[in-house]
Amino acid sequence: MKFKDRFDRRSFLKLAGAASAGATLPLVSPALGLASLNKRFKVAQETKMMMGTLVSVTVVDPSSSLAQKGVARCFEDMQALAAVFDRHQANGLLAQLNKQGNLSEIPPVMNKVLMLSGAVHQLSNGAFDITVAPVLDAYTRAYKKGGLPTTKEINEALASMGSLRRQGKGLSLTAEGAALTLDGVAKGFIADQGIETLNKVGIKHALINAGGDVAVMGERSPGQPWRVAISDPDQPQKAKMVVNMTKGAIATSGNYEVFFDQERLYHHIINPDTGRSPRTDVSTSVKAGSAAVADAFSTACFVLTPKQAMALIKSRPGLEAMILTRHRQKLITPGFKA
Repeated sequence: MKFKDRFDRRSFLKLAGAASAGATLPLVSPALGLASLNKRFKVAQETKMMMGTLVSVTVVDPSSSLAQKGVARCFEDMQALAAVFDRHQANGLLAQLNKQGNLSEIPPVMNKVLMLSGAVHQLSNGAFDITVAPVLDAYTRAYKKGGLPTTKEINEALASMGSLRRQGKGLSLTAEGAALTLDGVAKGFIADQGIETLNKVGIKHALINAGGDVAVMGERSPGQPWRVAISDPDQPQKAKMVVNMTKGAIATSGNYEVFFDQERLYHHIINPDTGRSPRTDVSTSVKAGSAAVADAFSTACFVLTPKQAMALIKSRPGLEAMILTRHRQKLITPGFKA
């Protein structure tokens, strides 16, 4: 289903260009090498729950006090954004929209995320869809009762999708039962903003891991890039690959994160056309200049077939990807590990 509102593709390109100048912490290895830091560098690190996942901030700086200040300020700003984007936070802005059905005016940060979401929705031919929340909720309700939603329940949820309309500065949901989820893009956006906050404070070396959406700048130690480990879907606490990075972001979507059955055939990623979880891939990782962009495209790529996903990635400058399929096939673009 398509968004009722049209989004400007140029807004997506502007966002991506600017960015490039359940609840377990996915495998990331910022700690590798930290113990061997030059003595003049200090490390500040903290992890907190946010948007239903663990968010970790690691800062390296010559000043211990500045590093600690940066981490504290970073979490303040990220938690303020979480209050906007977390649909499960009762007093949050998105929760209000889903409950009331409308907002008279949306803040600039939400507008940015909506513009990006709309652009990726169009570029992926609807594979990325923030109006899929009713389907996710149907699975959650059924799972709590020990089962899966019926075909009727899925079809009813699908019927309320796509019912999003912009009205001046506001936003409204136009069908009964309609709701938005920004989980597939907001964690990345929050990580991006966290990096921006740290940069404003004067920090030059940091890594933020927002539930598998990883944004970095600088180095983990002098001359040593950050090491971001992509989890092995079969053994999530082990690494399938380690990517060295000094800037940009990687986001991974996998069926091992939140699932409703032992075989992981039913999980938190939903095909907007069928109302069911895709079964081709087990993990999709996207590398981009922005964590928000990587986040949205990793979700879209998981919904698409591997062939469609690789074609999408190759069509977008600045994107790289690795896809692991259920049949142990690995598809990877040339620049993913570079």
